[in-house]
Amino acid sequence: MSAVEGVRAGTGVLVAALSGMVSAVLLQTTRSLGGAYPVISWIGLVPLLAVAALVLAMCWQIRRYLVGATREPPSPQRGRGTLVGAQAAALGGAALVGWYAANGLVHLPNVDVPGERGQLVRGLVHAVLALGLSVSGFVGQSWCRIPGDHDGDDDDPRPDGDLAYG
Repeated sequence: MSAVEGVRAGTGVLVAALSGMVSAVLLQTTRSLGGAYPVISWIGLVPLLAVAALVLAMCWQIRRYLVGATREPPSPQRGRGTLVGAQAAALGGAALVGWYAANGLVHLPNVDVPGERGQLVRGLVHAVLALGLSVSGFVGQSWCRIPGDHDGDDDDPRPDGDLAYG
């Protein structure tokens, strides 16, 4: 990740995969030692939706300024905080995808039991919403991209466009 490129989607995929593998190992180890799997509740969807909406709302305000819809510039601190929040949502959402997917899939062998089936469904629904959180972070990051100058200067190796206040 560089200041010009920001967080890449490949990094999010890597974080999700690593999180899923580590979570699956930890969950299986806990179970083999006599512990129980954590219970996934529907209430966990609320923070995922709230944070995704908050990230998009904050990034939309930066985007409105960048496209000229408003003349009031955001403070540099707010722009930087918004960008960092979007990037944190992208990577945090990816980590949660792995956690919830692993948490749901450990119930797959006993899917014929109604309680296990419910935990599988809740885990997968949470994983989908965590993916939405990650996507909102990537979208928000792209909304914070400052349009670059297209002066034809080929001496600068950086691509046109930079992240807002990054």
